[in-house]
Amino acid sequence: MVIALLFLFFNSLNWLTNHGQETKVPALTGKKMNDAISLLEDEGFRIEIDSTYQAQKKPLEILFQEPEAGATVKIGRTIFLTVNKKSVPTTNMPNLVNLSFRNALLTMQSYRLQMGDTNYRPDVAAGAVLEQWYKGKKIPIGTAIPFGAKIDLVIGEGLSDMQDVPNLIGKTFYEAKTIIESLGLTSNIIWDGAITDSANAVVYMQTPEEYNELDFKNTILSGDMIDLRIMQSPSQELLDKNRSGSHKLLGDDSTDVLVADSAKLPTRHNIPDSLKTKNKIPGMHIPQVNKQTPLNSTPKGVDKSNKGKVSTVIGNPKSKSAIPAKVDTKIKKSDDNIKNEYE
Repeated sequence: MVIALLFLFFNSLNWLTNHGQETKVPALTGKKMNDAISLLEDEGFRIEIDSTYQAQKKPLEILFQEPEAGATVKIGRTIFLTVNKKSVPTTNMPNLVNLSFRNALLTMQSYRLQMGDTNYRPDVAAGAVLEQWYKGKKIPIGTAIPFGAKIDLVIGEGLSDMQDVPNLIGKTFYEAKTIIESLGLTSNIIWDGAITDSANAVVYMQTPEEYNELDFKNTILSGDMIDLRIMQSPSQELLDKNRSGSHKLLGDDSTDVLVADSAKLPTRHNIPDSLKTKNKIPGMHIPQVNKQTPLNSTPKGVDKSNKGKVSTVIGNPKSKSAIPAKVDTKIKKSDDNIKNEYE
């Protein structure tokens, strides 16, 4: 009896295992799920289905198959299929701000998100994510978005260029914002009082200012911040008071005072050439001799008996009452290193 059962068992193995009955696996990737199922069932395969999501694929499209197409398997083999989900799953938007570009990219991949456009803006945080956008708008952290959504990033590129600080006092908020963005700067807005029309509210104070207290232009790095204080309708007196420049130290009437004081100063007259002091040359302190008088002759006003001496006339030479004074000024050799040309 036992021998008969063993004989039946071993003879039925071929039938139970489909021994010798082989076929090839058809190509199923890219087909619709229903079409793939029908094809496998007709050929006697068993099927197991799993799902995932790829944004670029159609819903219920076959993404993967195992075994691969063309593999030789026994009839009745189980074929594993992975299909694309019909409805798009969602995920919560992660916080990418202040992450490096590389870390932001890895974070998006783990959340099944895709990289969109990248824009660069001057900022002290070079290489860091400054803003995250989705479909043209800033997207807050935790917002539900579909798998495969493309996220646009604003990346800091560092500060390098210096430029003049613009004058924004008296500008509307819309005008000031346009100027700041065109220069690659950022702003910190402080609203004062009741605001009924923010676009037409007026800037009445800014930091840094256009000019410093010495009337020199202030400069600012590209990507740096300007603080603005805005009111709906500030008075002209307030706008004039907050003007930049030296008037904050000297006062508004400083210009008039300077003009009035300058009017009291005495008139300046030109000095005649005859009164201008001539520069003296070392060793040339001896009185000049009349070119028309020979050196051997005795000049007028000098006593002939005092040869080798020079007489200096005190008083007006043209006056008859001038009294000549005898001065013993014999020409001697100089003791210094500078040679006298009369030696």
